Amino acid sequence: MDMTTITELVSSAGGLLHKRDLVAHGATDRHLTAAVRSRTVSRPRRGWYSAWSSHDPRYVAVAVGGRLTGASALHLLGAWSWSSRRPPVTVSVPETASRLRRRRGVRVVWDPVELSGRGSTWAVDPRDALARAVVEARTFEDAVILVDWARDAGIVHDDDDAAEVLSRKRADAAGLVAWSEGGAESILESAAGTRLRRAGRHVVRQVPIEGTSKIIDMVVDGIIGFETDGRAHHERRFDEDRVKDADIARDGRVPFRASAKMVRDRWRSTAEAIDALVHTAGGPRPVEDVGNSSLPRVLGPRGRRLWRLAAPRRLTGQEMPTG
Repeated sequence: MDMTTITELVSSAGGLLHKRDLVAHGATDRHLTAAVRSRTVSRPRRGWYSAWSSHDPRYVAVAVGGRLTGASALHLLGAWSWSSRRPPVTVSVPETASRLRRRRGVRVVWDPVELSGRGSTWAVDPRDALARAVVEARTFEDAVILVDWARDAGIVHDDDDAAEVLSRKRADAAGLVAWSEGGAESILESAAGTRLRRAGRHVVRQVPIEGTSKIIDMVVDGIIGFETDGRAHHERRFDEDRVKDADIARDGRVPFRASAKMVRDRWRSTAEAIDALVHTAGGPRPVEDVGNSSLPRVLGPRGRRLWRLAAPRRLTGQEMPTG
């Protein structure tokens, strides 16, 4: 066995492999020592060999003695986020863990031993990472975005499944299920829908256009056919998008299309435009919490939590606003 073979074995395993697995393929201590000295692989922790950079969050987690969790684990799975920066590394270790190697800037959290049986060699199960990430999210909107992403990615399934996962760290987080509702296919759709609901608007996602195979991103107050345009996806579909707008109008709704910048950076003027269109069409004025009285109320920060949810009211589904 040569160093190239060891590197290939480690890489084919995802970048991390234990010594016992390499020995099972014929590697000896001499082979492993030579591979480390040649820097084709490195050893983040005794018994483990890696092809990752020493700055890779996965490498850091293993070097500390645990696995990635929370936002730092979900980031590597492609979780939606407004920030382009990598989240701070959070490492999960069992409650019984010892001999940890602390690193500056790395947060270590102690989780129940049962979590050790789920997930990969470098990260906890995505569902456990999600349960932590939502309660540690900087804003309520960020938490809903994570849940919408998890639904879209198939990490959680129906509402009951999502509620069970989200309540693993804090019971009130299960209320995110009502705010998420499913159907968001991008961070733009997720954020826009949450903001409109918080403003008292009634939002229904993924609404078919009668007589076509097309789907509206969301319908607002039964009036506005609201489409969000991520530039990468829509810049090559200008004509198709205009045809879709015409189909929305023929279906009896007012088409409105918002770019990524309009959602991310210019939401106030975007929301005012939606309000004006609804008003012009004879729809209701937005009244915060009216029309969404069944949704758990968003509370302010307390302790380490930057957002919380009140116990949900007994009504089911969104109510159409009146007045």
